[in-house]
Amino acid sequence: MGRLVEYILLLLSVVLVISTLTGSANNYYNEEPIKFTDCSVTKKFAELTNASLTPYPLIRGRRFHWKAKIHIKKTIKWAILHLTLKTSFKNFTNITFVDEKFNFCDLCVQYIKEYCPIQPGIYNYRYSDTPSHLLWPGQYNFKVTVYNQEGEQIFCGTKEVKLN
Repeated sequence: MGRLVEYILLLLSVVLVISTLTGSANNYYNEEPIKFTDCSVTKKFAELTNASLTPYPLIRGRRFHWKAKIHIKKTIKWAILHLTLKTSFKNFTNITFVDEKFNFCDLCVQYIKEYCPIQPGIYNYRYSDTPSHLLWPGQYNFKVTVYNQEGEQIFCGTKEVKLN
């Protein structure tokens, strides 16, 4: 019985790898892709593809998983990631919950296990977290912008996320 289970797992692994490499799968992670707006000035540095977010909409107090494929086109020696998270309060004013800058190289070590300089290539990104019960239900706007040491924009992406 144990050999049968091993065989089935091996077969499933091979099917997943082959479908991914041949492009026969609709999405790298076989989940519904999420739509995000690429606000990058240029696509010469990096592109984010095959992003998936589960569960969607997000639920306060319940763990979510975000996966994506990142295609780095030019070597990144150093960069800053600027993250903002905003929501509209009663359609009257925007409230900013997060407006922070992070060292991109530190985040690369933590999430894709790569040290700067980041060489051109395709990297798989995975992130899991639990939205706080303190956040209000509603629509939230995320914006991520990455700048290199010369101040050039490497990547910009926005996403409106619903939180229940």
